[in-house]
Amino acid sequence: MAERITDRLVKGLTAPPKGNKVYLDDEVRGFGVRITAKGARSFILAYRFDDPAVQRRSNEYRATIGTYPTWSVAAARDEAKRWRQKIDRGETHPLAERREAKALVRQARQAETYRDAVADYIQREQLGRRNNSTAGEVERVLLKEGAPWLDLPVASIAATDIRRLLEDIRDGNAAVKARPYLANRTHAYLSSFFRWCAEPGIEKVPVSPMLGLRRPWEGEEARERFYTDDEIKLIWAAADAAGSVGGAFVKLLLLTGKRKGALSAMRWGELGEDGVWTPPADSRRRKRNKRVHAVPLPPLALRILSPLKPSRRRADAEDFVFPGRVRGTHLYAGQPLQKKII
Repeated sequence: MAERITDRLVKGLTAPPKGNKVYLDDEVRGFGVRITAKGARSFILAYRFDDPAVQRRSNEYRATIGTYPTWSVAAARDEAKRWRQKIDRGETHPLAERREAKALVRQARQAETYRDAVADYIQREQLGRRNNSTAGEVERVLLKEGAPWLDLPVASIAATDIRRLLEDIRDGNAAVKARPYLANRTHAYLSSFFRWCAEPGIEKVPVSPMLGLRRPWEGEEARERFYTDDEIKLIWAAADAAGSVGGAFVKLLLLTGKRKGALSAMRWGELGEDGVWTPPADSRRRKRNKRVHAVPLPPLALRILSPLKPSRRRADAEDFVFPGRVRGTHLYAGQPLQKKII
């Protein structure tokens, strides 16, 4: 028997021993509250609707409006009235509207291009979650090597397309030399990218096309290459010819042995008067696996940096020691600089 649903009634409901029990409202047809064996309460709307788009035997539906106490009785009853009017006029019903909303989301994801998906990945995953100092290099490889896919929907890229691309990079052709190491790097970057695309809540692709795709080349070995004294002299001379910022950066790499990503992000505020450089720790990490290491710069390194120092002590003392082309960015220690040195 139906009775008016109130807050007092909902709070006082007794959970059934198993399954769930529904109490219907005597004011709005089909509106009710459902309580499960665990005591969870939710508002529902039971209705009939002949929907030709749904292949099912029955035209009876039960839609969940919301859970209690997130939804109050008054708000749930108003929502039920709104749907009841649409259903009685034969316009639409909750299941159909939700189905259309999911279809619109699915279409938007299917239309997203590889270029846009990469940009989203770099911003949200490489920079946002990982705070990866090599995010620029990851983006460069994904866009350059994946150039044939830039304007294609990311969801349309199949495993056969990826395998063909990786094998072309590995084997080369008449115009481009074989690059097996780059093929493996590209494989690693694509694996991480498509795995992120398939994550719950991201869902740019239903499943990663990289699943089961092995590395294109198994001949990779750990590098055991060391520069000879003569080679270091040649690199030093090339750094002189490269110009002030790029040349100074290469010389500091040779003198400090620091990773190029960390060194390129050096700021004047991190360099003490005593010539000790203290790189910052990631303030977002509570548990740091690595200690912050202060780096005493040798006198030669300080002499190299001296011409780069701003003539006046500006208020923004955190300016990059090796500034990039765009204001507020640091030097990109990638292929253009490497080609200039080589």
